Amino acid sequence: MKSHLIQIAAAGLLVALASSTASAQRANITAAVDAIPRPELLTANTVSPAWPFGTIDVSRAGSSAESVRIWSLGRTASERSELNGRCQFITNPVNAPRYNPYDQQFCHNFMAVG
Repeated sequence: MKSHLIQIAAAGLLVALASSTASAQRANITAAVDAIPRPELLTANTVSPAWPFGTIDVSRAGSSAESVRIWSLGRTASERSELNGRCQFITNPVNAPRYNPYDQQFCHNFMAVG
């Protein structure tokens, strides 16, 4: 009888430890997901033709896909994410006429090598 009670107590302890470990792992996943930058809502007002890439200077990226690829390696994950969203907006057929051909070409190259 005594050994049976010890087995039950051990099983209960094992379940308690496993559930606390699982809860800690869920908390870590939640914290990691919360750390992912949320893209801003991109509209014609936030992606202006005068500043289509916001504060990111793309003038040194060049005009070929290879030069844009090399340039993009020096950008942060947040900058690449922002450029990806802006380029999707800029190259959308509805929005594209608002932007100059250089901006559209940069976006095509960026998205091709991205």
